[in-house]
Amino acid sequence: MDGQSTYNYIDKDGNAATVSVTRTSTGAAALPSGGYADYGTPLSGSVWNINPGSSVSDPIPGFGSGLTFTFSSPVNAFGFEIGDWATCCYTNVRPTAIQTTYSVPATGSGLWIAFDGGAATLPANALSSSDNPGLNFTNFIGAIDSSGFFSKVTFFGDGFGEFLVAGGTLRFASVPKGSVGGVPEPASLALLGIGLAGLATMRRRKAA
Repeated sequence: MDGQSTYNYIDKDGNAATVSVTRTSTGAAALPSGGYADYGTPLSGSVWNINPGSSVSDPIPGFGSGLTFTFSSPVNAFGFEIGDWATCCYTNVRPTAIQTTYSVPATGSGLWIAFDGGAATLPANALSSSDNPGLNFTNFIGAIDSSGFFSKVTFFGDGFGEFLVAGGTLRFASVPKGSVGGVPEPASLALLGIGLAGLATMRRRKAA
């Protein structure tokens, strides 16, 4: 993925489509850097640095330091790899208003995701390194919504002081509506370790 911020794919109707990756804070094209490995365990491709940072304009602290993936033709399954999450910064305190509005814990190093500009959710929150289920702090995180489709995904972390990357191989598809049942809401889901990486499967929260 080096040097690119837009990638081609064929949509569910057989038409050419693109997914563009931008910096959430500015909307500028996000160009990935080199690869990432932790204790000899590499991600599968190049990554974007998304070290958590915050500005007064962020609706949630850390929001602007993340990435936004925009699909020209909607999909309803999407995933990518992350690296170095949950290695530190567990005692950061979230603003009281954020705790109340999003029903999230007061502290932790979190991973947030939002769809189509809707309400963000916190599918993973680390209070220690043992909360990372991946191998050597490498994980896969994904979302499936069999009730509809989405065109935009925003992802960011709020473990301020932590090094954090996202990328590897982007995986996305369209699954038939109603084909995935019993998928919990993301706010009640923790990352699950599967094989050499961690997998989070979640149904997106509808926009309020």
